[in-house]
Amino acid sequence: MSQVSSGMMPRQAALAIGDLLDRCGQIQAGQHVLIVAALDGLHGGENLVDEQAVSWVQAGVQQRGAYANVLWLDMPIRPARIWSPSGKIDGWKLPPILKAALASADVFINFCVDLSFEEELKEVPELLAEHNVPMVRNMATTASLLSSVWAQTPYELVSEIRLRAAANLQPGAHWTITHQNGSRLDGTLGPATSGGGYGEARTGYRPFPEGVLPRLPIRDVEGEVVFSSTNPIWARHIGIPTEFSAPVHVTMRDGFIKDFQGGSEAAELRDFYATLAKQFGEETYRVRLMHGGVHPHAHVRRDQCPSDAYRTFIEHHNWNSMHVHLGDARRNPQFPYNPHVTAELHGATVQIGDTYLWKEGRLVSADDPAVRAIADRYPDRPGLDVDNW
Repeated sequence: MSQVSSGMMPRQAALAIGDLLDRCGQIQAGQHVLIVAALDGLHGGENLVDEQAVSWVQAGVQQRGAYANVLWLDMPIRPARIWSPSGKIDGWKLPPILKAALASADVFINFCVDLSFEEELKEVPELLAEHNVPMVRNMATTASLLSSVWAQTPYELVSEIRLRAAANLQPGAHWTITHQNGSRLDGTLGPATSGGGYGEARTGYRPFPEGVLPRLPIRDVEGEVVFSSTNPIWARHIGIPTEFSAPVHVTMRDGFIKDFQGGSEAAELRDFYATLAKQFGEETYRVRLMHGGVHPHAHVRRDQCPSDAYRTFIEHHNWNSMHVHLGDARRNPQFPYNPHVTAELHGATVQIGDTYLWKEGRLVSADDPAVRAIADRYPDRPGLDVDNW
């Protein structure tokens, strides 16, 4: 195993780790903090990580008077594609050692894509709820990513962009999504998924860097969405590329997906949903959510992150990206996953009632005076001016 130094840290990474632990994680002296990473990510696996990043975060936890315990998981071996046309669905279970470790943790800092809250196993949020442990999802999982402009952007700034975007939304409001590629959807906004409303602050689940608008439940969806890419995690699980060979056209009526048209990816999506619906019912086709990115600098260079899929995952959080969640098999207790198949749109216009969320790809809340006031407090950090960083 390579030797790792916790002392030789660039200032860029120190700024990011300060936000990760203080503003996002809210680490306090005396807490028992569990830091989890996966061994496969050191050697080309999906759970991208390096030992230096883990060491820096561990040292930062200790400097704050908390107890830092690192757990390197040997993840289960399993196929990337989770289904077959014959009807077989491959599930997997969390390593038992993780469950045992969480039982005595006050905070969980998670470096693993495979242990994500919204895109992978339903077992993850269920386990966190059982032990009442907040999860800090550190997506800047390597030393290079911790040193990136993406990670250096003030956490407080991106959080305010997120909160302001959702602050004035009301259940029952009519919404529309339009795009120059021919997409047009409309419907009504459903109730917030928690009692705090759409624009609530993060508590149990705390992603770093902060990245997406609160999930907005949608009902009575009508129209067509045209898209050429989807979330890389679920592209891998379905067996399609993240970037499609031809645009996929999805027709929606009365809140349900009615058809997929396009090239080979449309055919794969059609077969995937038909297989799920056969086992788990027509709710598989329900269109449940829309939201999108709020981070002004959610993109990194290839030399900072060689993984094409992970760079795409980061860009999913950029403030010019919005998406619609396709399907809702997660409600069936026999299906182990939180499906996160998304219709990704860059440059969309989204209006809810009298409020615009995006106008031709520009996130309107970025112009809020409260957001600009926070940006002004960080003159030496990446902010709302995306051209100079």
